[in-house]
Amino acid sequence: MVAAERGSLRSRPVSSDRGDRPPPEELMAVQVGRRGSAVVVAVSGDVDVLTAPRLRDALDRGLAEAGAVGGPVVLDLTDVAFLASRGLSTILDAQREAGRATPLRVVVDHARPVVRPIQLSGLDAVLTLFDTVEDALDGGPEVDVRRER
Repeated sequence: MVAAERGSLRSRPVSSDRGDRPPPEELMAVQVGRRGSAVVVAVSGDVDVLTAPRLRDALDRGLAEAGAVGGPVVLDLTDVAFLASRGLSTILDAQREAGRATPLRVVVDHARPVVRPIQLSGLDAVLTLFDTVEDALDGGPEVDVRRER
């Protein structure tokens, strides 16, 4: 019986195309804009393996612009519906590249699709988190999402 079940699994076609999945630009929107000396990278939709390269490009642009004027990069994730591990690693890479010269401030607004993966990965101890873009632009107060565990 097990061999027959295995055979039935093998007979199913495996497709490598994305089928009915929309292209990455429909899954995630990203905008980069200046607010004084800060650069705001606003993201909405799903941040996953398909869309993380677009987020990375936007963060690279933001870091370059902010570095030129000495301001922070504010990453606004309040409209993100899904944050996968690839998105987390992209944010962490940007945080490492930013260093102290160009702070990366992440806005989460306690949005569960964003906060929960940050908590589970332990990045809440590494990233500088804020409730609102305005708080991030002003530099405080930071959010401690660890209290919500």
